Amino acid sequence: MPSSKITQLPLITKINANTSNTLFVGVDVPTLSTGQLTVHTLAQGLYSNEVLNVGTNQQNLPNTVAQFSSSGESYIQTNLVNTNDGGSADIVVTANTGSDSTYFIDMGYANKNYQPGQEFNNIGTAVNPLDGYIYAQGVSSNYPGGNLIVGSTTSGREVRFVAGGGSSSNIIAKMTANGLYMMNGMPFYFADGTVLASANTTTLTAAFNLANTAVQNTATININNLNISGNTIAQSMNIANLIVNGTGNITGTLSVSGIVNMNALVVLTNTTFTSTQSAMTISATANVQTPSQAGTLLHLSGKANTAGRFVIDSFGVNQNTAYSIIAGRSARGTVDAPTASQNGDVLFRIAGNGYGTTGFAPLGVGRIDIIAAENYTDTARGSQIVFYNNVIGSNTPIQVATFNALDAQFYGYVNPQKGFVYTPLVYPSAQTAITIDFANNSLVRAQTATGLTVTLTNLLAGKEVVAWITNTSGTNQTFTHGLSATNSTLNATNYAIPGTSTILVRYMSIDGTTQNTFVAVTHA
Repeated sequence: MPSSKITQLPLITKINANTSNTLFVGVDVPTLSTGQLTVHTLAQGLYSNEVLNVGTNQQNLPNTVAQFSSSGESYIQTNLVNTNDGGSADIVVTANTGSDSTYFIDMGYANKNYQPGQEFNNIGTAVNPLDGYIYAQGVSSNYPGGNLIVGSTTSGREVRFVAGGGSSSNIIAKMTANGLYMMNGMPFYFADGTVLASANTTTLTAAFNLANTAVQNTATININNLNISGNTIAQSMNIANLIVNGTGNITGTLSVSGIVNMNALVVLTNTTFTSTQSAMTISATANVQTPSQAGTLLHLSGKANTAGRFVIDSFGVNQNTAYSIIAGRSARGTVDAPTASQNGDVLFRIAGNGYGTTGFAPLGVGRIDIIAAENYTDTARGSQIVFYNNVIGSNTPIQVATFNALDAQFYGYVNPQKGFVYTPLVYPSAQTAITIDFANNSLVRAQTATGLTVTLTNLLAGKEVVAWITNTSGTNQTFTHGLSATNSTLNATNYAIPGTSTILVRYMSIDGTTQNTFVAVTHA
């Protein structure tokens, strides 16, 4: 009878949609019998007896039926879509005593032509087209079950309710172990239009009077306008939130134990603050060191033995527009009539001040200055960044480096422990002519089979460029270096590279002219 090897059979590149129509040849090891089985039979056996594990990670959790794993730079997802316009897509978990209509939890999303009240679930008319939902279904009030539990079981955590967006300003309310808190100035509204937790200045005054007679108040106080003169201290008042919607004018001291949330323009004016004060001080402890210099606008003081952090968050689709920034603005003139910044003006300074024997350094022991490099107009705003440091044993900042728009200058020694790494310019294949650009090239690699001529451009004072030239032919080829004969080690304008040989060419420019640029040719 004819025979053929399995390796000689044609490849099946696609499994039939009806998996029963695709056959395998198999051997049952216990009975040593050979037979045929379908892909459908194989799949049934695999998914009946094995955990569904999609992805590269091993399955580590107990009692796992299926696991999906992947590595995503931002997120991974499983997706469920109902392609029928009138349907919904639902993920349902059913109790062991449940059915299609009782004892389950359903999380789903309604499609665009979804008909409320005519669906095949128990959500009724509460959901509109293109709404998402989650609910628990029991039997009736006469039977146990059907409660929906939403929360956080971690100590000290909270449940947040958001609406209208995904930012912190869209948190409407939150629940903690202490109760329900209305956030961001949000009141309670009732069906008859009544608003709870809304008060005016008179209401606030009454609340303070109650507080100072040791009456406890744990509710949110919501104020349309706040006007307080003098020192107002709620000594016995426990306020969860103080919310001001409108203008908050306070002359004196306001002390609130809790969260102060002002949905308004907040203007702090302190025209008398000196070197022992700041316009605003935020401290994590009761004891605060006073500022060292007059004119301190904001003073932040952290906890002992803890890093003091100033964190700015930024979120958005495009990080070229949604990013965190600290900007210093500087102008001559006055706040009402600013005039143009002039060449040499310090626009912004970042400084580190260390404590000596009796106090902090006045101007910073190390600093970074952003300086105007010209007289400013609306179309000309040249700038430079200058770095300063103090030498050991000195109290005088010394300029270390200057970064301009087109160059960087270092004052002192540069000590790169691992040397310098340059980006080489490599010409592909054999060349007959190349250009060495002093402004952009440091290392050049080129080959030739018929001779090579170099053109030099953008010569820079003090710049060196090194070139590695290889003659790939078996005969001598002429290399023309691009300078005069007297400006070369060859005392000639060209050099005959022996067949299949290499030369090293080093250019050195003193003042950026060809008359004072030297070339040295070394034969390998």
